[in-house]
Amino acid sequence: MSSSSSRAKGKRKARPETPEKEDRISPPPPKRQVAGAGSKPSPSAIAGFFTPVSEKAPGLELTRDGSLLWASWTPVAPASSTGAADPVTPKQIKVAAFDLDSNLIETKSGRKFGKEADDWKWWHATVPQRLRKAVDEGYRLVVFTNQNGLKLDSPKHEKQVKDWKQKINFIATALNLPLLVYAATATDFYRKPRLGMYERLLSDLSDQACIIDLENSLFVGDAAGRKGDFSASDRKFAENIGIKFLTPEEYFLGEKPAPYEYDFDPSSFRRSMATPAFVKKYPLELVVFTGRPGAGKSTFSIQYLEPAGYQRINQDILKTREKCLKVAEGYLKEGKSVIIDSTNPGRDNRSLWKTLADKIGDVAFRCIYLTTPERLCVHNDGVRAYSSVKFFNPENRESVSSMAFLSFKSKFQEPELSEGFKDITVVDFEFRGADAEYDVWKRHWA
Repeated sequence: MSSSSSRAKGKRKARPETPEKEDRISPPPPKRQVAGAGSKPSPSAIAGFFTPVSEKAPGLELTRDGSLLWASWTPVAPASSTGAADPVTPKQIKVAAFDLDSNLIETKSGRKFGKEADDWKWWHATVPQRLRKAVDEGYRLVVFTNQNGLKLDSPKHEKQVKDWKQKINFIATALNLPLLVYAATATDFYRKPRLGMYERLLSDLSDQACIIDLENSLFVGDAAGRKGDFSASDRKFAENIGIKFLTPEEYFLGEKPAPYEYDFDPSSFRRSMATPAFVKKYPLELVVFTGRPGAGKSTFSIQYLEPAGYQRINQDILKTREKCLKVAEGYLKEGKSVIIDSTNPGRDNRSLWKTLADKIGDVAFRCIYLTTPERLCVHNDGVRAYSSVKFFNPENRESVSSMAFLSFKSKFQEPELSEGFKDITVVDFEFRGADAEYDVWKRHWA
């Protein structure tokens, strides 16, 4: 990620064009350790999903893997003759995937989220029969659900977690169809619209030599970006995977699609291969960034400034401002120019560096102001923290909290020449990177 001059509205009103069918097959993924993952469930558990019903015992198998809850349901009696996966030749399978709450089920109590194991009912009476029809049509049923309310390691929430597990058992028992359930319980790589749960499914299926037929698979969810929806995370999740998206009204009731728009669409931002308009002008410089977390400061510094001879000072690495000042002073005394890779939101922050420049003497005090808007910064932070591409996170930094954005906003003062800067270079965001990197960056990450 990097920056240069461009701005765009992040809205979208139509699905992207669908690639040709021969390109719509999802191969087994490379083996990767997804964020938060612990030991993988036994292959026998996932294998049970493909074992003929007559050969296995009924019941719910539930596994925790880091922040992920994973369940496999074996029907009590045959629901359809799906057969087993060929152990040698990869078999294409169609997946019908679903969000859970306000999509397959809703609460009996009328609360937004049920607190007891039995506080649920089908979202509509047609749900069970429609799912049975999907199985008869050769689909494999999978649930992908965000469940951040489940605090797996908190003794205070032990009953809540137990009740949720029991609820899944009740739902699976009532449905009595082959079913896989993946539940993301933290804000990490597993959480939709990020692809952690889907990549976990691919990893599980690869043990059975299965590949997903993207052209004929689908995902149904209620977070669709329509007026009144709390988000568009389900629609974004389907788009990240590359499968058809439907709302529950469309899938279960046959209604026509409703208008929608994204609050933010990364693909609407420009991509550029040009070098940003900043060059070294003076023998000895102290340059400060001003910009939100995720604005592209570190990427800009690593890609353009360090190769030009600047010594990068980053508080995430050095931990304290005092150490940053000390190290910067040492570099300047050695005749090495310095870049301060920090948010520096207000005049008070920036004045500390001006004081240092004056102390050393003959140091040009300059500013690079990254204007990247907050919503784009949140996206960039998600890419950095949750993608597995080293390009975005060479220093293995974790996601920043929402408080970091609030803190910047409360302290922000636009930089001015009156602060003692020789010049201020204003840089608007543009993505810079290879095609493979851009394909990862333009997914929905938040």
